[in-house]
Amino acid sequence: MLIRPPRVPLAEQAIEVEYAKLAPEAKAMFDWAHILHRQLYDVLADERLDDAAKDREVARLLAYYRTRPDLAFSSKPKSMVLMQEQPYSLAFRKTYPKFNGLIWAYHWMQIGLYEPLVVGRGSAERQAGVRATVARFWQMLADPPRTLPYQMPMTAAVAPTFATRYPEAAIIFDNLHSMHDVVSDILANPAVPRRAKRAEILLAARRFRDDTTLVMASVDAWRTMAREMGIENMGGPAVGFMSQLPTPTVTYGAVMHHDDRTGHMVSMPYGEMTDMRGMRHGAEPGDSAHRAVSPDSMPPMPGMSHPKPEPPSEKPKTPSKNPSKKPASADRVTSRSRPPS
Repeated sequence: MLIRPPRVPLAEQAIEVEYAKLAPEAKAMFDWAHILHRQLYDVLADERLDDAAKDREVARLLAYYRTRPDLAFSSKPKSMVLMQEQPYSLAFRKTYPKFNGLIWAYHWMQIGLYEPLVVGRGSAERQAGVRATVARFWQMLADPPRTLPYQMPMTAAVAPTFATRYPEAAIIFDNLHSMHDVVSDILANPAVPRRAKRAEILLAARRFRDDTTLVMASVDAWRTMAREMGIENMGGPAVGFMSQLPTPTVTYGAVMHHDDRTGHMVSMPYGEMTDMRGMRHGAEPGDSAHRAVSPDSMPPMPGMSHPKPEPPSEKPKTPSKNPSKKPASADRVTSRSRPPS
């Protein structure tokens, strides 16, 4: 499907029938945000619009997005605690590391494509930048899960110029991608019984829509958190990258706990640092704006038919299958809750 993608937007209820019946409200939130994605691509790719006109259109689209508070993700940056420090957290990335990494790579491309559209000086440069970003995505698929992102890509790190110009959109997309992880964890974790999964998903959806639950203190704190997670752990920047993929500095799926007031990392409840050498914590806006790699300079990209990859050095841990373990409490939200072992 990656080689021959659908020619029209997917009707998710047609391909994920049981999930769509289980939590149609969450599916509708995803659909509404994905429409915003496509609208912003169209605006930023429209060569008839100058920068001022694009800014006006983006503002208009964001205002329209907010007209559905029952569907719209909060534009306040959420703490990563909401995504990866709940009782059900990490089940999906531990049990299905390749599938999880593929989703992170796709999210890297979703947010990464904005960067060449924003920093490109003219149509030709934008076209070349988009080709290079897409080629980089294919490079991530060469030897999964080793070559896939080790952390969820954050817009402020992967596409810093876009995130600076349109912070509201960037935060919405980070919250969208975080909730994708949450839903996957709830569905994959056997400690959450089938009868409780819908309630947990709807509770998470409410938390991602509101402007009060586990919110970072400021946009600056959100940027700091993204930077300290490490761009090299997210697949690297979307433009201006070297020909080789960056070397991650943490084990796959590591959990970093950040101070919600400052964004600085204060602990690592799961996983560990692997190498601090050459660590580059996210580009500043414009840092690599005009150094986009040409698709012609990229190394040969292996096709989808490659040898069976070796598993990551750290064997993924399977979540507990103890049926007696209680599901996540509907009222439990804590900045210090630990992931399941």
